[in-house]
Amino acid sequence: MAELASVNTETFEQEVLNASQPVLVDFTATWCGPCKALAPALSDMAAMYDGAVRIVKLDIDESASLAEKYGVRGVPTLMLFQGGEPTLYKGMNTRSGIAAFLDKATEDAQ
Repeated sequence: MAELASVNTETFEQEVLNASQPVLVDFTATWCGPCKALAPALSDMAAMYDGAVRIVKLDIDESASLAEKYGVRGVPTLMLFQGGEPTLYKGMNTRSGIAAFLDKATEDAQ
């Protein structure tokens, strides 16, 4: 299982907003138990969707201004960015729920 790439305030614009492909951002925190439980599924998804969707993580404690900007009120929060625009993704933090959401996102992008 590969570790997800991290983004922060300094790299967010280049890595997420200016990305040529959809980017799923995992707004997370080191102290968050559910975030740690979700991490293996996200790593698996990153390998499955390699080339179609990039999955990265953003620590809300290190990049609080971004969490505030995008209205993140709790973690984990998953948000898909396409063409620099966010689409809030919530409520399906199971492997199958994430896969279904990413399948739809990749279909919409084509």
